[in-house]
Amino acid sequence: MSRKILLPLVLSGLFLTSCAQTNTPSRDTNQEVAVEFNERQLDKLVTQYAEQLDLSRRQQRRIAKIEKRYGKQKDKLGKLKIGQKRNLQKEKAEALLNLLTDRQIEKLNELAGKKGIFRKLS
Repeated sequence: MSRKILLPLVLSGLFLTSCAQTNTPSRDTNQEVAVEFNERQLDKLVTQYAEQLDLSRRQQRRIAKIEKRYGKQKDKLGKLKIGQKRNLQKEKAEALLNLLTDRQIEKLNELAGKKGIFRKLS
């Protein structure tokens, strides 16, 4: 008698838990990328390790220009939507990475304790 009642309860429990799992939203790929490659982290690390990276004066001036340009764009747009802000940060990170040499990027990865996270995209 108890087996007749227990079996449907177990089966319905399994069915409901599988439905609950499929209805949960999957993690967004942008969130996974944010964990692996955080643009704000790159910005802070470049300024923090500028001396160890042996940045030339030209690179330092260009970094200052990049900071100024993207700061102005951020201010101009006011309150940005999350997607717009993210795109602006990505553009800034790409500009910073394109400015650094491959050796400097390797050194930045070593200093940050993260191997191969920062690399040129183009």
